[in-house]
Formats: sequence, C-alpha cells, structure tokens
Amino acid sequence: MRTYTAKEAEAFVEKNIAQAKRPPTIDAKVRRARAEAHRKDVELARKALSTGSLDLKGLDKLARERAQARRKLAGGQRQEAIKASAAVAKWLSGRLPVLPADPMNVIIDRVTFIRSFADQGVVTDSNIGSLDSWAKYKFQHSGDAIGETGTGRLSFFVLWQNPRTDTIVANVGPRLQVNANLSVNADWNGVAAWFFPDSKALATVRARTTVFAMDSSINSIVSDVILGNVSATGGFFGGDDSTSLAVDQFISGAGVFVPAQAFILIEVSLVTEWQLLDGSVDLDADSGSFKVSVPHLIITVT
Repeated sequence: MRTYTAKEAEAFVEKNIAQAKRPPTIDAKVRRARAEAHRKDVELARKALSTGSLDLKGLDKLARERAQARRKLAGGQRQEAIKASAAVAKWLSGRLPVLPADPMNVIIDRVTFIRSFADQGVVTDSNIGSLDSWAKYKFQHSGDAIGETGTGRLSFFVLWQNPRTDTIVANVGPRLQVNANLSVNADWNGVAAWFFPDSKALATVRARTTVFAMDSSINSIVSDVILGNVSATGGFFGGDDSTSLAVDQFISGAGVFVPAQAFILIEVSLVTEWQLLDGSVDLDADSGSFKVSVPHLIITVT
C-alpha cells in the first residue's frame, strides 16, 4: 500500500480544497446592495427626525415608501438569482462521479417516487430516471401578527429490500444537489415599531434522510444537515434576507438494522423550517434552472 507524506497531503488540500472551483452566485452583490439600502434608510430617518417635530404620519409614510423600495430591490435580486441558476445548473451537472463497483455497496440510480405534502410546498415538475431523478419545487408562506412556525417538505422516496437471508446493518447515503433561492421578508412597522413587538422572519433549509421499516411504524432519522438559513427583523422600515443554495453533497447516514428479506422505505427530504411574525418565507426551486436532484443513493451493507 502506498504511503503519503505530509507535503503531499498539504498539496492535495491546496489543489482540491483551498482552490476548489465554487459555484457562481450573486450573494456578495446582494449583501452590498442590501447594506447600501440600509445606509440610505438611516440617513432618511435622521433627516426626518432632525426637524425637531414628531410627524408620525410623515414617518409612517417614509417607512412605507422605503419598504416598497426595499421589496423592489429584493425582487430584482431574485430575478438575478434566477438568471444565475443556469450557470449553477451547469456547474452541478459536471460534478456527478463515476460510481464505485464495490460489492459491499448497493447503488440505487433512481428513486421510486417524489412528492410533497399538504401545505408544505408544491412540486411543479419532476423526473425519475437513471442518475436523473429531480423535482422543481416551490414553497411560500406568510404569517400574521399571531406568529407561526412550520415546515415545507419535498421528499424523494426509495423502496428497497434486504436481499440477504440474515440481518444486516445498512448505512444509507444519498447524493443531493440543490439549485434554489431562499428568502424571507419581515414587514415594516413604522412608528408602531417603537411600541409593539417587532416583526420577524426566519428560515432554515435542511437535508434529512429517514429510514422507515415497512412492517412497522418504526422510523429513524439517519442524517440531518443544514444547507442554509436566513433571518430578518422588520423594525421601522422592514427587513429581508436571502441566500443562494448551490449544493452538491453526498450525505452519509448512521446505520440501521434491516432484518433478512425485509423492506425499508428511504426518504430523502429537503425540509424548510420557518418562524414568522408579520413576515413571509419563499423557497424557490422552480424558476429558471432551479431544481432539486437526488441522482443516486449508496447503501453500504455490513
């Protein structure tokens, strides 16, 4: 067996990790635009308050106008993210690996079915094929002053049977690719922000793998990984946040016992956890070249 020196290891890190090609995104440009809009908000607020009089109607009018300008900017940023989705899709398509032929690994090159759930988003298009299982998906929700929490959920399911005549330990690992845009908006409050609870919007997108035993209600979450999160508070002018999701990841999972000849159902899901108080959340995996893919799964059998 070949041995490697520390110098060779450092060279590997420099070539394959430190200088690895990154997907094209517009997040840095979006952050700069958002910071500039915030600076202008502060300047206008100071100017309005420097008159020495407290014009509450005028202040609310200023808050409303700046919130409209902010939402227009956010809409433009989302359109730029949609335009950039084709470049991200090209980057993802070039990253599918040659699958190993290890007899201890079971390669599943297509899922069994794809679906979402009531009030947890909509699948607008999908495909199931060899190394080509994907879905276009969108999830949107708005919350009022009562405050709400919940989840969006897109799931890829695989039905698999243990082919052996004895119990095995199966480690399920899906390959997941996500090309999407996650955004939240917290409503403006104007003068009311000085007296009442602030509006807010938070969202986290996770990749989660769950294994179900088909002959019982037992299920196990074998992996759960955060892919991205955003948060915003409303305050006087309102607030928003967004992030591009350009993910290509093999997600290894914990082992589960599978009895001889038993069937299991594997769920690979994209979960959007959200919390809203006078705000909204939008996960767009539908526009442009956005989509979510599970090209294959590898079940390691021991």
